[in-house]
Amino acid sequence: MILDDYLGHAANSKKLAQIAIKERRFDDAWKHLNHQKDYYLKHASRMGFSKTETLVIDSSPHEDMANVLRLEGKHKNALSSISYTYKAAYTANRPIITLEKKLEAYYNRAYKKQPFKKFLSLLKALPNSDYISVRDLVEIYFPLSPNDDEVAPKERNLSEQEIKKVNDNFLKQRSTARSKEHIGIPPPLSNKPVKAVKPSYPEPKYPTKVIEPQNDNNLILGYPASEWIIGLMVGVALLIGLIWLLS
Repeated sequence: MILDDYLGHAANSKKLAQIAIKERRFDDAWKHLNHQKDYYLKHASRMGFSKTETLVIDSSPHEDMANVLRLEGKHKNALSSISYTYKAAYTANRPIITLEKKLEAYYNRAYKKQPFKKFLSLLKALPNSDYISVRDLVEIYFPLSPNDDEVAPKERNLSEQEIKKVNDNFLKQRSTARSKEHIGIPPPLSNKPVKAVKPSYPEPKYPTKVIEPQNDNNLILGYPASEWIIGLMVGVALLIGLIWLLS
C-alpha cells in the first residue's frame, strides 16, 4: 500500500502560494495555504503527533498567511496569524528570536500606542496556544486592557499577579462569549412526566343583554288572533257585496 506523501503535497501548496503572493493573487494564495494546512494535519494525524507538535505544524503556514493579510492592509488579522505561529513555537520551546522580531513589526502596524513588551508578556502567559485563543487575545481582549500611558510614562513589565488577573479575565469573558453563542438552543429534555393541560373554553361575554324570544299561545300560524278575526270579517263583507251585485 502506497501512502500519500502529505509533506510533499504541503510543500507544493506552499510553493504555489508564494508564487500567487508575488503575483498579488491573494485569494489563490489563501486557498493554497489552507491546502498546506490540511496536508500538515493529515500528516500529524498519521504520525500520531502530540497536541503541541500538531499546533506547531498547523501554525507554520500562518506566517505566510500573515504576509497576505499585511499586503491587504488587514493588520490586526495579520498580527493574529503571526502571533499564532509565535505562540505555538514558544510553547514547544522552539527558537523564536527571528519570529519575535517579525511579531514586533506586525504588532507596530496594528497597535502603535500600547507597548510591545506588554503584549508579548500577555501572549506568552496565555494558557492556550490554539489559533482561536490567540486570535481572541489579539483582536478582542488586548484592546480592552488599560493603556500604560495612562498609568506611567515609561514602559514596564507586567508582574505575575497582573498577568494572572488578565488571564482570568480573558477566560471569564471567553466563557461568557461561548455561552452566548448557544442562546436559542432548547434545553435537554427532563425525565419528569409532562402534565397535560386541559383546554378551557370560557363562556363569551356579550356587551348587551340578549333578549330571549317568548312563546305566545295566542298566535295562529305566527300571527295574532285579532288579525285573523279582522281579516275574516273583511272577507265576509266582500262576499256579501259580491252576491248582492250578482243578484
